[in-house]
Amino acid sequence: MSKASFGFGAVLGALVGTAAAYLFAPQSGEEFQDDMKIKAREAKKKAIIRMDEAVMETEFWLEQKMAEQDIRNEPVKYERTPDNVAPAPAYTESSDIFIED
Repeated sequence: MSKASFGFGAVLGALVGTAAAYLFAPQSGEEFQDDMKIKAREAKKKAIIRMDEAVMETEFWLEQKMAEQDIRNEPVKYERTPDNVAPAPAYTESSDIFIED
């Protein structure tokens, strides 16, 4: 079966299904459209609520994982040894450095 014949069959099936639903519907077209609009709004509201819940659950999960691994709150630890500490600069009096007011 080629893609063209499958596409044609899918479009034809959608059209036949739409026509059958319209012809055998127990209510008028306007009532049907109103019902579909209401159902679409309700579905949109439910999708928004579920998306918000999913985002909150993801944020909660991420906070738990970060707390378990303590990624953000781990203090930086440095060990001071003579190898990694620079010696203090030698103080020399110099008459070249003088700031006049």
